Amino acid sequence: MHPSLRWRSVARGVPGLRLTRDTSRQGLVADLLSALTVGAMLIPQGLAYAQIVGVRPAAGLYAGIAGMLGYALFGPSRHLILGPEAGAAILTASALAPLVAGADPVRYASLAALLALMVGVLSLLGGLLKAGALADFLSRPILVGYVNGAALIIIGSQLAKLFGLERKADDFAGQVFEVGANLQRAHVPTLLLGVGIIGVLVLLRRFLPRAPGPLILVVLTTVAGELLQWGQGGIKVVGSISATPPAFGLPSVRFGDVRALLPAALSLALVNYASSVLTGRIYADRFRYRLDTNQEFLGQAAANLATGLTQGFPVTGSDSRTAVNAAMGGRTQWVGVMASVVVLVFALFFTPLLRNLPLVTLASIVIVAAVYLMDVGSIVGLWRVRPVEALLAVATMLGVVVLGILQGILIAVVLALGDLIRRAARPHDAVLGERPGEAGYHDIERYEDAQTIPGLVIYRFDAPLFFANARYLREEARALVAGSRTPVRWFVLDASAVFDLDVTAAEGLEKLRREFEEEGVVLGIAEARAPLRRLLRRTGLAQRMGPENLHPTVEEAVRSFLALRAGAAGRRPEGIPPAPPAMH
Repeated sequence: MHPSLRWRSVARGVPGLRLTRDTSRQGLVADLLSALTVGAMLIPQGLAYAQIVGVRPAAGLYAGIAGMLGYALFGPSRHLILGPEAGAAILTASALAPLVAGADPVRYASLAALLALMVGVLSLLGGLLKAGALADFLSRPILVGYVNGAALIIIGSQLAKLFGLERKADDFAGQVFEVGANLQRAHVPTLLLGVGIIGVLVLLRRFLPRAPGPLILVVLTTVAGELLQWGQGGIKVVGSISATPPAFGLPSVRFGDVRALLPAALSLALVNYASSVLTGRIYADRFRYRLDTNQEFLGQAAANLATGLTQGFPVTGSDSRTAVNAAMGGRTQWVGVMASVVVLVFALFFTPLLRNLPLVTLASIVIVAAVYLMDVGSIVGLWRVRPVEALLAVATMLGVVVLGILQGILIAVVLALGDLIRRAARPHDAVLGERPGEAGYHDIERYEDAQTIPGLVIYRFDAPLFFANARYLREEARALVAGSRTPVRWFVLDASAVFDLDVTAAEGLEKLRREFEEEGVVLGIAEARAPLRRLLRRTGLAQRMGPENLHPTVEEAVRSFLALRAGAAGRRPEGIPPAPPAMH
């Protein structure tokens, strides 16, 4: 194999290898600025999410490092940032709590690492089995609804920090109610600082869009917190951190633990994939590159296997850090690599510098990123084009916010499939006729001058024939024959849009053929594509109808009908030229 072809083959499986080629000085500078900001966000977020899981705070830092490196090497998205995230942390904590009796931090950490490894293995299987086709069920309305729902979840998770309150609720409604019920206990200096940071970030995005606003605010508020000792004044800060590096290796667990954690691992693998591929598609569409949905499974697998082997916990795509990455101008997976270096350096050497970073700074950065992530305009656009898809987007958004990411997405997929079946069960159809001076056959309802041929009904059915619409076609065909002004002798089904046929529909066509035969009406099919012709032969319908009633085109069916009618009348049909003389 030629070296260039070998390189392309390897690069398809390991997209991160392209980082060594597809880089530029300008792009690396933009990626570096974005990496500094993403790393600064990840450090306190990783500490907080580790506490949600129930493991030592430093595990959140190293889970972020391993997750970003694994995904940067194997993940397909140039913008998606993997690491600790609230939803995955909550699911992990709820799965581990029943398995650990009493306070046993060593066993708890081992189970968390095992769960990450299991999520990684299941994601790897998804990639090897090419299960990326699951992403095809995530339509544009689902994407829009998910984005808005995820943005609301992100905002809700940061509201308590903005008001200087303790967050206890895990769901969006509970978080909003919690803040509303405790407004009188809000810490005014924290709130004023947060509102001020949000205002500065908005102004920077408006007037200096390329300035690293989040990074600037992190540095300024950390320095101010150190000089003014905000922590002593009631403004909550990150505080001291012990960041001992983790041991590398497999966790110490039993086979029973694998069996007990399997349902949670399946749920996490699905949630991780669905949420990450939706987020990845947003930025792939925005920056015009292709996202390989099968490779996304492998990226998730690499990230979770890496964090599991470093005694971490399950990681997934972060909507907030990904949004900040894109807003800062990040262009490639170098952001994940450099951000992991930033976090590692801080974990090993500079964690004391973060002790006076106000938590409200990070909350404000995340809130602003989430607000700009929202896309209400797309819902309005969907309503103008097709209201039912706008309702599907709203249903997805509400499902994600109220029930959770996986449940909301699954409900939206079911609703979308239900709408698809509804449309296929009552598809567009048309009776076709001739127009003066126009070739072909046209919908008589659309064109007033289109005229049908006496004795012949040409009926076009614009959908695959299956159990949900078989009876509809049969009833429509019988109604057209019964309602015709002149006796119908032929009924020709224009099957140019019918690409599939199931057993129920085949039985329905056979019933229609027999009913028409009793009434002296011939059932014919025109323009059947190869898959439909094959199915007609397999079901025996082609033989029962007779090859003479299977026409390659509608025009041929009309010619056959006119020739038969003329033959019965003893004359050549009008508009059909005589056959050429035989050649001797």
